[in-house]
Amino acid sequence: MFADEVEQLAQQADRAEGAERVELLARAANLAIDPLRRIQLLMQVADAAGRAAHQAAGAARRGDNRPGNEPATYEQIGAAAGLSRDVAYRQHTHGAALAWPAKRRGVHNGRTVAQTEAPLDSAAGDTREEVGV
Repeated sequence: MFADEVEQLAQQADRAEGAERVELLARAANLAIDPLRRIQLLMQVADAAGRAAHQAAGAARRGDNRPGNEPATYEQIGAAAGLSRDVAYRQHTHGAALAWPAKRRGVHNGRTVAQTEAPLDSAAGDTREEVGV
């Protein structure tokens, strides 16, 4: 029963784009019983979310659906994404998706970073680069 619904959602996601694709894949992953299928779907969610964020950053840069159709700055996009302005610029102009560095995600060398480490706060003006993560 769930397997059929999972596959239907995955097929619908294949025809969808942006946030709709993310939502459909997430619903499929939530229903997946097979752990390997769940992993596959979760990785597709992560990829789709990065691509949707990239599309949204492009729309923000063009000013689509923004007050006064005013284009967003990379600083504003970075603040919204929890990234520094420079990282948001590099990722939007050089990548197909916006991705958060491993350290920002709480992962370092495959292990969870201790909760005592304070994350970088780009919204508060912390623009230190995360090198080697």
